[in-house]
Amino acid sequence: MSFLKNFLDKILGSNTLYYPGCLTKALLPEIQKNYEDILHELWIDFIKLSDKEYCCGSPVLRAGMKDAYEKIKEKNIQIFKEHAVGLIITNCPACYNVLKYQYKLEEEHWIKVEHITQTIKRNEKKLKNKDVLKEITYHDPCHLGRLSGIYEEPREILNKCGYKVNELSHNRENSMCCGWGGWLVNNNPELSEKICNQVLSEIPEWASMTSPCPMCYFQFRKHAKNVEVKEFSEIILDAKKEK
Repeated sequence: MSFLKNFLDKILGSNTLYYPGCLTKALLPEIQKNYEDILHELWIDFIKLSDKEYCCGSPVLRAGMKDAYEKIKEKNIQIFKEHAVGLIITNCPACYNVLKYQYKLEEEHWIKVEHITQTIKRNEKKLKNKDVLKEITYHDPCHLGRLSGIYEEPREILNKCGYKVNELSHNRENSMCCGWGGWLVNNNPELSEKICNQVLSEIPEWASMTSPCPMCYFQFRKHAKNVEVKEFSEIILDAKKEK
């Protein structure tokens, strides 16, 4: 059925675009490959923009540079239409929030936007159920949680992959920032590290944590000492390898 849908989408001129976002593409190419492998495993045919991919504009929008943001937005919408994009899948919560709610792609341009946890959840029948074998702490990213309202999909996927989710004391809409948000990591690195360490202090030593956000993953991995930090894609692929 999915093969037929992909075939019809091509005939009708509607492509699925995988949009990794700047941070994943520039600093975490291994994570980008993980998500591409996952999409292949889910039998999702997709295109990439490669050198034609531009920043979504989230950093300049949050910095108040509205004119620069509008130019980026217009350029991206033009590129999406040139490539007959009907669905955008991104693993970056900031990109997801901007493309869906700021660009208003679904309302004004008939282009659907999904965070990849929604995509995986939508295709969960293609994943094998795993008995609960491990525990993991889940961190709600600001852009995915409070700003976009996506809380349950990541947790349900973790359960499907055989993990019991341990909650931080501040979770869902009350989740703490990882310390990177708003480019605090550049403007006040000491405070950024302090916030990050406060979150990490709740996790028992030698335990594992995950967050489906490249910023959060990069930040926690940088500062974690005795806590194993796993990117969300790693958990999906690890579960597939386990018998």
